Amino acid sequence: MLKTLRHFSSCSDGFSLLEMAVVLVIVSLMMGGLLVSLSQTQEINSRNDAERDLDEIAAALYGFAQATGRLPCPATTTSNGLESPVGGSTAGSACDQQHGFVPSATLGLSGTVNATGLFMDPWLSPYRYSVSTANNPANDNAYTSPNGISSATMTTMLNATDSLRVCGAAACAVVIADALPAVIMSLGADWDSFTAADVDATENSGEVTINGYRHGNDVNFVATGYIEDVFDDLIIWISPSILFTRMISAGQLP
Repeated sequence: MLKTLRHFSSCSDGFSLLEMAVVLVIVSLMMGGLLVSLSQTQEINSRNDAERDLDEIAAALYGFAQATGRLPCPATTTSNGLESPVGGSTAGSACDQQHGFVPSATLGLSGTVNATGLFMDPWLSPYRYSVSTANNPANDNAYTSPNGISSATMTTMLNATDSLRVCGAAACAVVIADALPAVIMSLGADWDSFTAADVDATENSGEVTINGYRHGNDVNFVATGYIEDVFDDLIIWISPSILFTRMISAGQLP
């Protein structure tokens, strides 16, 4: 009996170094998988939050047009979240920037803002907002001018050659939506790290830098599938048909 007890004790004195190494490897793999899962979950939650914000911004823009007969100008880094200029484009003053930021103070939106009053997405980058200049003869900046949309015919607005459009890629071989009054974007998690090689992201916000922020600088934007570390922009737009229908219902258009 004594021999048996001694034999059992010698076999259960502890793990060998090899066994400990195997356990540590397994634990490391499990922790690595857990961290990746948490990171992915956080990214999904952030994108869901940004999508909700974008939907609220679009709803607020439609509501603003129904109430005032126009769309607001973009905010700038010096306008404290208000459209610039306040009151929209007039005969002597167009919007200060066609490509700027969501005028959250003008729209009465609640959310996180930075020190200059810009409405921030979950990655702490300001939501971008671009509005069509619609610079056809006799109706310059019609979308942002008081009575500008009602003064121009809806057919003329839909045929404006300088309206915004969203494409499936930077080359714009496939146009997803055309003749758009406005586009709203979150630049996603890579807002401060994409390069010129990311042509789709560059089309959205890498063509010009204004006061330290990247913007587009033409009428083309890109909406395509999410690809981690390649393209993560979130983009929605104002439909001219929905805009006109709601303005007609509100009595802002004939």
